Amino acid sequence: MADKTIINPNIGAGWSALETSDVGELVHSGGVVVEAGDLTFVYLSGRTATDGDSDVVVGVGDIKEQTRQVIRNLLSALEPLGGTIDDIVRVRVYMTPPFTKEKFGEIHDARAEFFNKDHYPASTLVVVHALARPDALIEIDADAVISKK
Repeated sequence: MADKTIINPNIGAGWSALETSDVGELVHSGGVVVEAGDLTFVYLSGRTATDGDSDVVVGVGDIKEQTRQVIRNLLSALEPLGGTIDDIVRVRVYMTPPFTKEKFGEIHDARAEFFNKDHYPASTLVVVHALARPDALIEIDADAVISKK
């Protein structure tokens, strides 16, 4: 049987969007880690371009800078587990409209600053009506596989 642990169970603590909630917290974690033999499977919840776990979005209005910050946030969750950008095997990208060739290019320009061509992840991009944080233009979740060898 695989061992499962959660990453950052208090993610979203103090987030203003939860002020009217009876629960007062996000009912999810920052991610899930599953240990199975020599492999660690990491499933990271979606990240926006916040300054770490704060409620402050950086790069307001700039999808390229927001993409960079989102990737930094994903990496900050992977690194304590011994993971790197090359361990990410799949990303799901959510962006707000309008979808343009220019924005698409800016997202990929930013991604190219981090991802190595020999380790590009599988990827899906979906245009959504809005994201949970009003200033967020992009959100990315990721799956990673880290080898213990």
